Amino acid sequence: MIQVSLPEHTIGKLRQAAERKGTDISELLDRAIERYLAEEPAIHDQDGRVEQDERIAQIEREQQAYETQHKRLLAKYDGQYIAMRKGKVVDYDTDSSALWQRVHQRFGRQPILITPVLHETRQTIVVRSPRLLENAV
Repeated sequence: MIQVSLPEHTIGKLRQAAERKGTDISELLDRAIERYLAEEPAIHDQDGRVEQDERIAQIEREQQAYETQHKRLLAKYDGQYIAMRKGKVVDYDTDSSALWQRVHQRFGRQPILITPVLHETRQTIVVRSPRLLENAV
């Protein structure tokens, strides 16, 4: 456990928010800190590994938002690359590299979905393996 000193006015606001939400201050702070950390660049766990679960979940949510809005996005951005953050298109370009550079400068390492807007919502990628071809002969 760790102790943190907070100003009285912040404690008052926390008490009010906790009462409105029907929870205690500890739980409220825990949820707020978790949300804050999810927005930060990659966090390392105790073993030094990068925690990717929340970042992956965010990209999956962006993919779902893309699929939900696909018809509208196709009408507006057909054949272009889009960058989605929090369910909204934040930038687009025909050049995926230029788009990535602008998005990276603007948002840093935050999870952003960059995808081409095509007629199909998901791309099928076929990877041919030389090993499989050798075994097939």
